[in-house]
Amino acid sequence: MTVAPPRAARHAPDARHRSRRVTSHRGAAASTRSLRLEIQAVRAVAIAAVVLYHLFPQVLPGGYVGVDVFFVISGFLITAHIAKPLATGRFSFRVFYARRAWRLLPASMATLFVTVILTAVFVPRTLWKDFTEQIIASALYVENWALAGNSVDYSALASDSSIVQHFWSLSTEEQFYAVWPLVLWLCAFLRYRRRRRSGVSLAPAIAIALGAVFVLSLASSIWETAHSPASYFLTTTRAWEFAAGGLLWLGLQRVRIPPPLAATMSWAGLALMLTTALRFDASTPFPSWTAIVPITGVALVIAGGMPEPRWGPAFLYRLRSVQWLGDVSYSLYLWHWPLLIVMPFVIGLTAGEATPLWAKGIVLVVALALAHASRRLIEQPVIAFSTERMRAPRPRHRGILVLAIAGMLVVALPAAGMYGSVVREQSASAVTGVTTASDGTLSSPACYGAAAMQPGADCPQVSPDDIAPSPVQAATDDFADHAGSGCQIAGDDTTVKACEVGDPDGTVRVAIVGDSHAANYVPALELIAKAKHWSLTTYLHSGCPMTRALITASCDTWKADTLDRLKQERYDVVFVAALSRTPWPHGLVRHADELTPAIRDDAAAAYATTWVRLQQAGSSVVALRDNPDPGIGGVSDVPSCVEQHGDGSACDVSEADALLDDPVAQAARTTPGVTLIDSTAMFCADGTCPAVIGGVVVYRQVQHVTQTYARSMAPFLEPEVTAAVEAARAR
Repeated sequence: MTVAPPRAARHAPDARHRSRRVTSHRGAAASTRSLRLEIQAVRAVAIAAVVLYHLFPQVLPGGYVGVDVFFVISGFLITAHIAKPLATGRFSFRVFYARRAWRLLPASMATLFVTVILTAVFVPRTLWKDFTEQIIASALYVENWALAGNSVDYSALASDSSIVQHFWSLSTEEQFYAVWPLVLWLCAFLRYRRRRRSGVSLAPAIAIALGAVFVLSLASSIWETAHSPASYFLTTTRAWEFAAGGLLWLGLQRVRIPPPLAATMSWAGLALMLTTALRFDASTPFPSWTAIVPITGVALVIAGGMPEPRWGPAFLYRLRSVQWLGDVSYSLYLWHWPLLIVMPFVIGLTAGEATPLWAKGIVLVVALALAHASRRLIEQPVIAFSTERMRAPRPRHRGILVLAIAGMLVVALPAAGMYGSVVREQSASAVTGVTTASDGTLSSPACYGAAAMQPGADCPQVSPDDIAPSPVQAATDDFADHAGSGCQIAGDDTTVKACEVGDPDGTVRVAIVGDSHAANYVPALELIAKAKHWSLTTYLHSGCPMTRALITASCDTWKADTLDRLKQERYDVVFVAALSRTPWPHGLVRHADELTPAIRDDAAAAYATTWVRLQQAGSSVVALRDNPDPGIGGVSDVPSCVEQHGDGSACDVSEADALLDDPVAQAARTTPGVTLIDSTAMFCADGTCPAVIGGVVVYRQVQHVTQTYARSMAPFLEPEVTAAVEAARAR
């Protein structure tokens, strides 16, 4: 598709712009092209910032702004590549998309294919599902949307980084490449359609479109960053950065910058990029308006070009090492992250253990070597080959379409096979191990699950093949995902969801309320309730314990409505539990020593205030002490650790580190009429909290207990639970 040529020829570039371009030859068959040294230098700065941030985030906490620098460069160059042929009526959608595909797909698909192999060889099968899902999304260039979906999921916030997480930015760029030509072509179409009546020129029309995208997307970015963690990955919150690059290109077509000012702008731009890389960190709202700072920096550097004054930074731009790093920036970006993620598994680190400095050094060296090889053996030959094809008398574009589909299939099919194998294993039922006698007594085999923690138990170590559930199954062995599907609400949902999981005809009515750590106890209470013929109702909301303290607007609404429901129902007993790492109103605790007595007592008072209201309504309150937190203890992914090391001590954590001074337990100790059930002895012994107890994996995700282990606790919780309920009934 082409557009009619304009009435007047475009202005030729001035001498200053010509002086900052050099000719570069890429292979024997490659044609010459214009190469802007300052842009290559900016690429070098951007990739250095990103790689150093990923390897050493404490040194360069804001290095993530390098991605935003790449977005501005893409907006600048792609706008030029589209607008110039549009102005002469020679733009072709097929040529544009074919060139983008030849330029980007071969290297990215090669990286993804190798990543699939690395995952199959080194990564524990517990992570295959998440990793392969992300690999498929990356092959289809929708990784940013996949991560945006995960980022607003309660469980996903604590999950390990994906091996292809960095493809989110490449996906965002590909989506930009898909839409941008349509936007600019529409501007050209409207220009030519209105030409006879108003003489509208192409540049103002494009400027209006880019300006609209800039303003709307920036507004969206500011709003979304303040309200959703998904904002970091959304195309809509990043489009303004591409538009900024396009507007910069338009402005430079008509503006001549004096050399001294250009040199000053260049230094100022470099200073802005360096300052943000050093001063920004994870607490900086981003992208939001804060991204304007590094984007202004890169815009100043590009606008400054190759400054003529000797005191300008042009001598830095010309350095061979800087230009080389700019040349390999794309390949280095592709390779460094998968190597960084897979390295801990290669050297046998326990899940959650920090990668040592020497291993990061190896990652950097190997990534640089692979980037150089990828540039020489994949990028340059393909660019030369595609350039020759594009300049043929009758260029054919079908080949790149076939190549693109084949590349995606080569990546997606084996990844899908690995994904499917894990899903099939997770769908298999794990052994429950607990039986109910005719008199309602619960029992379990000796040395099975929590039975192995009973006094006098002398249980042998279990072979990896006999661990139940398997580590792959353990990752999803969750009440809320299986027996209680739909019973645990999350996010901004304020629905009071009541689920009956006991004996619906039971005359003894009990309930359990709280967050996902209350859900940890439901499988055990469910077995007890059914054996005793009690009615058991759950009221569960992820991240929302029943406390007076304010958490979020939606959580506070749910708490108020749920409390009203509990008071109306007047259950005989209401069980309460909560994650001890969130002593509201003080927020998340990252280390055991952060939960000071003052914070604990403050959070306990907030729980007690709510419980008293339940007591006044006629219900007895039974508090369940929170389980240990292996994440604080140093093992953030127990199933993956067990997959690597089996039933050994490598995945165990210290009780002193992992067991927090639970505010719920403190509230129970200080509130009259509240009973405390402390199950710590079923999780820890002799100062250690094992990852596998009695052949059962204890934790499924960070500090959440597997459904299988919770059920194994039922026979040993039964006496205390029964006594608490009978005491409440006797009142």
